[in-house]
Amino acid sequence: MAVRCNRNYEAIWDWHPEMILVSESPVTWKGFLIVSHSSYVAGDARCSRVKLKLAMPDYPSFDNAQIAFGRHIALLRNREFSRRVKDLMTSAQTVLSFFTQLQSLVSQYMLNTDSKSRMIDFKSTRDFLQDVRTALQNPSNVQLSSDRDLNTIKLSLRGVSLTLQRCNDVGAPWKVVSSDMPAIPTFEKNVTNLSIAMTKFKWQVELLERAWEQLREIDENCWVIDPPEPNKSHMYRRIHLSQSLSVTITIDPLNPTVLQSITFSGSDNEVKRQKEEVNNNLKNWNRDCNILENLRIMLNTYEFPEQQESMDDSKGIIGSRECGICFSEKSETDELPHKICNNERCMKHFHSACLSRWLQMNAENQVVFGHIYGNCPHCKEKISCPIE
Repeated sequence: MAVRCNRNYEAIWDWHPEMILVSESPVTWKGFLIVSHSSYVAGDARCSRVKLKLAMPDYPSFDNAQIAFGRHIALLRNREFSRRVKDLMTSAQTVLSFFTQLQSLVSQYMLNTDSKSRMIDFKSTRDFLQDVRTALQNPSNVQLSSDRDLNTIKLSLRGVSLTLQRCNDVGAPWKVVSSDMPAIPTFEKNVTNLSIAMTKFKWQVELLERAWEQLREIDENCWVIDPPEPNKSHMYRRIHLSQSLSVTITIDPLNPTVLQSITFSGSDNEVKRQKEEVNNNLKNWNRDCNILENLRIMLNTYEFPEQQESMDDSKGIIGSRECGICFSEKSETDELPHKICNNERCMKHFHSACLSRWLQMNAENQVVFGHIYGNCPHCKEKISCPIE
């Protein structure tokens, strides 16, 4: 609702009937400027409504005045345009003269816009609509949804989604902005059309089902420490093995049963012992078996520890996994503490980066083959970690 006018603003309303005084403290105008310009396609005269808001805390002076435009002139707004608007505000004597000069400035920028590029935009719009129409007629089971302006398209299949955003690239008008899937070279950064995107998306979901099945079996039968809430994009699992040891396995999403990347975290003594165990069993890896079965062979175990709901930290069990130096569970790089003190009475957890910085503070600690050796910050037991 417009504010009741106590000043003589009739002239502004006569010339700019769609600009409304919405506040008198501070004086604020809001609405649309009617700007005449030539059509980019047909060459006939036409008008545009340019949305804006002008706030003048020191009215009638333009000192400290603020102006904001709507999305309609987004393509025209650049540093030069912003500078010229600021110049108008500096030189304007009245609100009426400012609005009139602003009309002329916006009209000039519209007329100076390259007509050829506008013709390309028109063709791109036509091609875009055809692209959407063809995608909607695709008999695939992929579900397609979009926002109101068709700027963002979401593809969904079997609980997996991929989001595409419209861009100005004529050759590849779509780009992938988010995905539930791991990063594999199936989708390029930009996508040529929606039908191709839907076909590739369906193929990728079907291709990854085998890898996801392997990971689901790990989630159902092991105590997974990291990621805390696995999703479709996570191709690794860190599994709790004992109070002082965990193993991280990272699988190849395209070849989920081949020999995988296996790393151990925990106390130096336990990590060394388990690495030797795995090295002795590497020859027994069988790609015809699933990941969980191969892990049992590599680790020489039949059962994995079951997850415990509540843990007693006083016993040193890996329940509260906060770093013993920064007292946070996750580091700045989202790393969980995976170094554990060798002392069974201590068994404090540390982020590698925190422990490395701590050990480097002591000039007497030695660095050998990229590892720094020193004492646990809590119990003074010998400990080491990669130097960072």
